[in-house]
Amino acid sequence: MVFLIWVILLRGAVVILCLVQACSLRLHCAEGSTGTVMEEKAAQKPVVLLRDAHLAERLSLEDLQWRASLVHPAYHDALLEDRGIVHLPLGHLADGGGIVAEIYGKVVGFAIMLTVGGGVSELEGLFVEPEMAGQGVGRVLVDETRRRAKLSGAVQLRVVAALETEGFYRRCGFELVGEMETLLGNALVMVLMLRD
Repeated sequence: MVFLIWVILLRGAVVILCLVQACSLRLHCAEGSTGTVMEEKAAQKPVVLLRDAHLAERLSLEDLQWRASLVHPAYHDALLEDRGIVHLPLGHLADGGGIVAEIYGKVVGFAIMLTVGGGVSELEGLFVEPEMAGQGVGRVLVDETRRRAKLSGAVQLRVVAALETEGFYRRCGFELVGEMETLLGNALVMVLMLRD
């Protein structure tokens, strides 16, 4: 974003003039003790910070996975019947395989990436707090998983996903290559080719 700021001091009052490119920022005036000040009000989603998952948070991540999975109608009844279906192996969190998304210090999602071999990495799981759906958290996690998969030498990132998530994964660049049966029912097999 390109902008230019001039500060002019006139009789103790500070006046800030801003020339802002396009209409990507909304500005409003606020009366302050030193005169009128232009304040920036960004119409943006909160910043998602990423970090490696810690082994000690496995249970809280399982709880998040369970809440996120409940929103899928095909999985709802099975999850309520047997919460033990949701299990996050400690090995999945080791060696940078677990990626946690935080907003303002609160965990709002996570992804698990596994190296399968033969140039293939797997997005083993992607879960976002239901109230954060549509806020870009999932996309940030997919992008980071893609980056890590490429760094590991993978040429393909594969995901086995709920039927309702096909549109999301397609928007992230995945292509449908098949279907398979899982513990929770039918699922999609989708692939993202990792190019430079």
